[in-house]
Amino acid sequence: MRSFSPLSLLAVLIAGAVVGPGCKGTPQVGLDLALPNEVVPNTVWFEIGAFRDASCEALGPMLMNGVPDGATTRVAFRRDDAQSPRVGDLATGKYAFAAVAKGEDCSVLATGCVEAEMGSTDTVAINLNATDTPSGGCGLGASCQAARCVPANDNADPSVGAQCSLELLGAGPLANPVGGGGTLVSAPAIATTPSGFVVVYREIDPNGASARVTVLPIDPAGGALDPTRPLLKGRCANSDETDGIGLVMNGTEGQLVLARSACGGKPGLELLSFSSKPEVTINPNFMTSDSDTAQKFSLSGGHVAATRPAGKVVVFTEDGSSRIATVGKDLVGAPSGSFGPATGVTGAWVAASDKVLAVLYAGPNAGSAPASDAGAEAGAGTGGGGDETGPSLGLIMAPAGTQASAFNSVDGTPSLPITFPGQWGALAAVGTRVIVMSDGGGPGRSVSYRAFDLNRTTPAETNGFSIEGAGVPTTGDVAILDDKAYFAALKPGSVSLHVFANASTTPTALREVVFAKEPRIQSVVTVRDGRVAVAATPSRVAVAWTTAKVLSNNDSTGGYAVFACTP
Repeated sequence: MRSFSPLSLLAVLIAGAVVGPGCKGTPQVGLDLALPNEVVPNTVWFEIGAFRDASCEALGPMLMNGVPDGATTRVAFRRDDAQSPRVGDLATGKYAFAAVAKGEDCSVLATGCVEAEMGSTDTVAINLNATDTPSGGCGLGASCQAARCVPANDNADPSVGAQCSLELLGAGPLANPVGGGGTLVSAPAIATTPSGFVVVYREIDPNGASARVTVLPIDPAGGALDPTRPLLKGRCANSDETDGIGLVMNGTEGQLVLARSACGGKPGLELLSFSSKPEVTINPNFMTSDSDTAQKFSLSGGHVAATRPAGKVVVFTEDGSSRIATVGKDLVGAPSGSFGPATGVTGAWVAASDKVLAVLYAGPNAGSAPASDAGAEAGAGTGGGGDETGPSLGLIMAPAGTQASAFNSVDGTPSLPITFPGQWGALAAVGTRVIVMSDGGGPGRSVSYRAFDLNRTTPAETNGFSIEGAGVPTTGDVAILDDKAYFAALKPGSVSLHVFANASTTPTALREVVFAKEPRIQSVVTVRDGRVAVAATPSRVAVAWTTAKVLSNNDSTGGYAVFACTP
């Protein structure tokens, strides 16, 4: 392990001149900047980032929009500042130091980068080269503060989301992995709070040394606050827990549902409660519902828990069958019930509103009879068009007050699913409308969606959208708010957000953003079989994603991004 030495960044620049290290006392690294004379008059800001174990070859193309996120340390200062800024200690090791000169509107006027070994040098010199054309300036209504564009405070301005502009407000990485290569990562869950958003996910060190759940608050401007990472007990090195997490919020109070592997004991569902104000406070007492009969519990990615006037529910799979249970104050349990086929279920999702409670499941034969009534006559369900022999999805909708224990039937009549082709799904609800997102199923479609209404067995709308680039989406999530549907999709090397208007009637494409095209968003090119989650407030939409179920040595855990979206 490399030791830390008291190295600090010291940056001072006098127009067009090179300066060296400064004050006496603690050893410091001088950062010498050379700026072309022709850009000196228009230079207002300097932005510098030190990236551990990075290369200038990789960083160089990103600097046209400023220093990218993910730096080990970043400093920004005005050219006319009387005092040079100082940033905390750097560990010894190899760094790429990237620097940009910016104008009053944050447009990039010059860039430079140099690689240096901290611990063997006391001065880093960077020569900045003028850009052909200034780039990356702030948009209409935004201002340049600390060398970053900050949206205006006027909600009617496009920079904060008018007509759902999807202006990027902030983005960043998730917390560092708890272990090295082989770390197991769950699907992320995301929800809104009075102070922004909260992202939750679980990690397990493959050596069994550490298992944690991370609760990460995000403010409305896209800034990450300090995460809370309590330990999980009862895990072992082979705890194959790369499934999802159930997350429900009630104001600042949240509850998490986790599926725990047996690890030589009994598998169970764990309930954890926390508060976010915006700092996170975890209830130290995990509540566990163990099973004497089940071999394995699993939760899907996306929304697997929901709140309705009749109470909170969570859906999960138990030994290949889909289950729904009540989330109480202390435990996950009764009343509970089952839905879908008795075996072969590969995923389950839930959505609720004040009018409807809807569940969705995936399996090789979604048209099979309900698990609690396996002998009843049942086929693909009405309005399905499902393939009973291929991968398909099954949707069941019921009035919002339906008890989990009675979910498989209404007035004693088995609830037949509406089925259609699909390998994975996600769903959201508003009023009596339910929208199901799934993998593509038509020409030019990367993703399909179907809009259903309670008490109707045929979809009111079936359509989809394409996502540029190679490969097909492997997972997604959807949220509905204020008559907008927010679809987040993930495929290897790509994450994207697609917003549709008129969610309650005929959904209409409104805006989309491909994250790989946003230089301020942490690179998504390393995304493999990670998962994605989306949540929205009346003025913001946030997306969180993970890189993979099992991380390699050089993987980041994942990232998040917050966009502006107002009427």
